[in-house]
Order: sequence, then C-alpha cells, then structure tokens
Amino acid sequence: MKMKDKIVIDFKEFFKTGKFDFLKLGKTKEWIIHNFPDPDGFNENPSIYRDPIWRYGNIELHFNKDVLFLIFSDYIDDLDGGDSLELKKWFIGNLNKLNLSDVISELNKAHIDFHKKKSHIVESAVNIELQSSVVLGFHLEENEDEDYDNFLERCKITNQDEFRLSSFSLMQK
Repeated sequence: MKMKDKIVIDFKEFFKTGKFDFLKLGKTKEWIIHNFPDPDGFNENPSIYRDPIWRYGNIELHFNKDVLFLIFSDYIDDLDGGDSLELKKWFIGNLNKLNLSDVISELNKAHIDFHKKKSHIVESAVNIELQSSVVLGFHLEENEDEDYDNFLERCKITNQDEFRLSSFSLMQK
C-alpha cells in the first residue's frame, strides 16, 4: 500500500510491548500489503510479493506460507527503515552505548523486564529476552587474526558486559 507519510516505528514501544506500529505476527502477506507500506522495491519489482523475506531498509519481515512469523534485523549499527519507515531508535541511535551493561541500564530505566541467557544456538552470543517477547542479541567481535576456536575460548572468559548489541527479533512462538 502506498502511504502518504512514513510509518513511525518507536523502538522503546516495540521493546516494551512487541508492537511494531500496528503490525502483528500472524498477519498474512495479503493483509500487510493492504494495511502496511509496501516493502522496498515493490513498485519496481512486484514479484517481491512472493519472496519469503520483505525488507524495509535493513529491517526484515519473514514469512512462512505467506504468514508473518518474524520481524528481524542484524544491522543495529546502520539501522534504517528504508522508504516507508521512520525509526525512533531510542538508545539504539547511540552507537557508543550498545554494550550489554548499557542496554540493561536503559531497559531498567524504562522498567522493561527481561531475562539474560547465553544463546543456545550460537556459543559466542548472549540474548536478552524482553517481557514483550522481543529478543536482543549480543555478541563479541571476532578479531581478524583469530581462528574460530580461539574466538570461542575468548568468549567464555570475556566479561559479557563487553558483548555488543547486534540484533533484535520478534518471533511467533
């Protein structure tokens, strides 16, 4: 759907409630195309409708059988809403304050409850699961001259406060 103005995505609200404006997990592509802005590139290439991932800048909507099941981005440092979304980034806009302890502090200030867990998928990651079901992913930067086994060992001994926000996701359970 062509919109006159960009849709505003407020990340404080998203992290608090899981609301991505009025978009909800479980909505169909058909519903989204009639009620939410078109994904980037849709006018030039309408076949994007069939793609399993729609992009709004570097924010992704993932579909399974034409049903939205994931809102995701792993471009925190360059977060962009594309042609259709205006982003109110909250603390994410301050690239110097994205380590684990700073993010926890911001969540505490906003009274957002969470659980911190080591990722069960990636050994080098830590996740914060918010009360809203949004998951914030943190990782430690890999050194260029470091082999993967040494990197994993460093992850085990490094203070997790040095891990940096690298992604957010909201997935249908």
